[in-house]
Amino acid sequence: KNNINSTIPPEIGMLSQLQELSLYNNNITGTIPTEVGNLSMLSLLNLYSNLITGPIPTEIGMLSNISKIVFSYNSLTGTIPSGMLSNLRVLYLDHNRLSKSMLHLNNATSSLQYLNISDNILTSFPFGKNGFKELETLDLTQNLIREDIFMVMDGLSSIKNLLLTNNLFYGSIPNTIRSLARMEKLHLDNNRLIGTIPDDVLSLVRLRELKLSHNRQETQCFEALTECGAQPYQGGVLCCGGDNGEQVCADGLGVEIVDPIYYCLTPGLHGTIPAGFTNTPYLQVLDLSSTLLKGNIPPEIGGLSRLEILDLSNSALTGSIPSSLGALTDAVVLVRGNDMIRGQNK
Repeated sequence: KNNINSTIPPEIGMLSQLQELSLYNNNITGTIPTEVGNLSMLSLLNLYSNLITGPIPTEIGMLSNISKIVFSYNSLTGTIPSGMLSNLRVLYLDHNRLSKSMLHLNNATSSLQYLNISDNILTSFPFGKNGFKELETLDLTQNLIREDIFMVMDGLSSIKNLLLTNNLFYGSIPNTIRSLARMEKLHLDNNRLIGTIPDDVLSLVRLRELKLSHNRQETQCFEALTECGAQPYQGGVLCCGGDNGEQVCADGLGVEIVDPIYYCLTPGLHGTIPAGFTNTPYLQVLDLSSTLLKGNIPPEIGGLSRLEILDLSNSALTGSIPSSLGALTDAVVLVRGNDMIRGQNK
């Protein structure tokens, strides 16, 4: 850190042979000059932790030799521009104020391996475009993305770390998740998922962290004909009109027909905890807290010798705590808030 308190001068674009530009941990203000796009030899651009404002210039897309860009912890706004970026491997855009993902990166950066856009205000992301085939880490934590979780699983064949905590993802976890065989960290907590946890999740043998907590919403009741469609409910997913024109959806386990006039929906992850955890021997974190899961705790969980955190609190689990959990001597085990469960919390 050099305590630089100025702006980046446009003359920076005259350094035609510059290969690395690192100005991280300073007090640089102003915007990123468009002349940066003239640095055709640049392989690293690091502006981490400054006071830079304004949009990311579209000229950044002209940096065909760049492999790593770090713009984290600034105050960048606007959209993520398109561009060439044919050799880009690593892109940090986290902790800014980016509002739209106009990411044509999905077409232009087939080599991208690490993408972090966490802690912004994105409302969408171009999932399902088959342009992120080399991507190993995708971090979209803490945004406002409203997408069907089904779309997330398409086109991420190399993904290892899928971090989607604190967004507005909806829908059910699809069975196609089994195709993501390299998955190690799956964070889908604090979203609006519904349905059950498919057994296919437990086919991810490399899985080390599974976070599905806080996927439940308060019960809301709707007038059947005017807010839920004219046809009688025949099972499956039911969507009704909610506040501000947003739809509220629940699967069959979350639908209660109060009478022919009203439907009450309780969206969230329902059903039981799948029992095949012997297929995930590397699991270290399992967080299923604050959901609508019910039934017994599978005793197979006690065989996860690498487990460090097991959080099953604040759900609707019943029965006894399996004695096999006593083998988890190095783990923090939380089961409190399950009113019908028998045994002592640990």
